[in-house]
Amino acid sequence: MRRLTAPVELEVETARLASPVFAAAPYQGLTRVEKVQIAHATERRKLPAGTLWIPADQPAFAVAVALLEPESPDSLLAWGLLSTLFERKEHFEPRVLEGIAEERLKDPAVAAEWRRALADPAFAADPAARAEWWYRRTPYRDETVGLLPVFRAMSPPALPHTEPWR
Repeated sequence: MRRLTAPVELEVETARLASPVFAAAPYQGLTRVEKVQIAHATERRKLPAGTLWIPADQPAFAVAVALLEPESPDSLLAWGLLSTLFERKEHFEPRVLEGIAEERLKDPAVAAEWRRALADPAFAADPAARAEWWYRRTPYRDETVGLLPVFRAMSPPALPHTEPWR
């Protein structure tokens, strides 16, 4: 692997994870993730200096795949070593969110989207789901919750600023 010595912006494949199901009991001191929803997407992301780059054209790449791919049964995710990515670090006060919602509902497109969401009886009856819906539409949302911190470049980019890992 190599380390980026300068930030670089790349188009990469990301994996966003949701709805983890954790093992009922720890195993070898770790609580495994038994099941998780995975949504892959292509995004443009800025990778900071210090990011590790693992090229695929090497003999030990299968080990990297086993550790880093979320679908792998022995991945860092499956072993529970990345479970903090499911934790929201911020709390949003409901009364503040209500003010934002009132303001945003003045936009006819947002109001129509809200009415469509409320057409689902389960959603309409769930205060937490409704608050989450609004929270996702604020600039305060932490977009990294559920984002696997492993990105895949689909074609090898030119990386002039790398140094060997020590």
